[in-house]
Amino acid sequence: MPVKSSMSAKSSIAAAAMSGILLTTPVLAVEWQREAGLSVGAFYSDNACLDDRDETGKGAATVTPDLMVKGTGARANMSLRAAVEYNSLADSNLDCRGGRGGQLASRRAVIPTLRFAGNLEVIEDWLTLESDAFAGRNPIDPFAAGGHDNLNRRDNTNITYQYSAGALMQRRLADNTHLRMRYRYSEQYNEANLLGDNSEDRVEFDLGTDPARSRFSTGISGRYSKIQYDENDLEAAFDNTLSSAEIRAALQLTRDWQVNGFVGEEWNEFISEQDDIEGSYWDVGLLWTPNERVEVGIGTGERFFGSTPRLDISYRHKRSELTASYSRTLSLPRNLRAVITDPDDPFDPDFGQLPGDPVLIGGQPTFIGNTPILDERFTLKYRFSGRRTTITLAASDSQQSRTEDSAEGDFTNASATLTRALSPRLSANMRAHWSEREGDGDSVGRFGQRSETWRLGFGFSRRLGNDTTVNLGYQFTRQESEFELNEYRENRVTLSVRHAF
Repeated sequence: MPVKSSMSAKSSIAAAAMSGILLTTPVLAVEWQREAGLSVGAFYSDNACLDDRDETGKGAATVTPDLMVKGTGARANMSLRAAVEYNSLADSNLDCRGGRGGQLASRRAVIPTLRFAGNLEVIEDWLTLESDAFAGRNPIDPFAAGGHDNLNRRDNTNITYQYSAGALMQRRLADNTHLRMRYRYSEQYNEANLLGDNSEDRVEFDLGTDPARSRFSTGISGRYSKIQYDENDLEAAFDNTLSSAEIRAALQLTRDWQVNGFVGEEWNEFISEQDDIEGSYWDVGLLWTPNERVEVGIGTGERFFGSTPRLDISYRHKRSELTASYSRTLSLPRNLRAVITDPDDPFDPDFGQLPGDPVLIGGQPTFIGNTPILDERFTLKYRFSGRRTTITLAASDSQQSRTEDSAEGDFTNASATLTRALSPRLSANMRAHWSEREGDGDSVGRFGQRSETWRLGFGFSRRLGNDTTVNLGYQFTRQESEFELNEYRENRVTLSVRHAF
């Protein structure tokens, strides 16, 4: 199925979101939560080009409307979060010699962000329609400067648009046996032609018993995915096919302990310098749930690319929440650029964001290109919410290797934010963020350089009435790189006013 053009792709995303909204409105009883706002602000940077050899001070204005709508019902659910940031710096006459405009990107005055997920059960206990949509900013070159936000003139910005629609057919065949079949079609469009547009057809099948309803459970499942790519500035069009079938089992040893595992076979087609990209795989693990607040899963296995250890930890308390995970798996750059999140995840995409922040990155950093990657990833998120103080901590490390040429990239991040209520209307905040990017230059070519970035900042927020908030912030950024063009220091001051409707 051909990939749509840029305008039709954006229209499809809007249509998918609107259709989900319409499906979940008057037909069924749904509880709604709504919030909307408008932020108007200004900022001044003493290095708008993010280049120590071309330091230029520049101020600009921003306008950001935002919207949140969430609906929950017995047979329908919908979650929508959207914002659009306008930045007048892109319309200025400032030219930076380090920018990528003209070669890889155009100036972008408007940056959208959208996360939508919706489902509607049209036939009770049988057929559910599903849809989701995504729009978000991410850097074209993750190793270069200018990818953190859009308040600069480096023009290292790509916008990824993606939508999907599908159906879930499920049926309980016996007291403890279920059948599930799911089909999903998605399209992705990237404004930077280097990254390539693509579409995916995905089919999933599952037949088995529920581990929560019996001491011993078993089942069989299968997956088939075909991804088709359009030709772009770096690569010719090609297809990826990923398919597998497996048998699984789980035994509840005690109320707290479960042993589980699966064995399967996979059949794949994609560009790889390895001769063996398919074959048998297996996994065995333990699940520990001592109470409803704690869950720990650990396991290990083997696939065609080697061992597949895994770890998942979640902890919830009255004031604290923590999640941690580690995995080694095969992934696709298209899935990292457009991260579809769970609307009920307490660590949502805005985790750690402070009042007055610009629209941040929507996806995960990855290579320029489309071939599958081996992704060894660790993530940690923690939040403490006190009466007057909130602390968030986040860390991640993703070691990626492309299958087509074994090019390697390591993307590491760590951040901490603190907010403190000084009075009923005044609060202060502090932030520290560190990131490191390291690529194998011989394989990645001109996009592989090592860089290390520090961001430190503080700010204040003051409520003016019930619906209006004023935010003032300062941020210092220092980036060091093996590539001189990507080294810079920046001092930035921001001021914004947000009114909630």
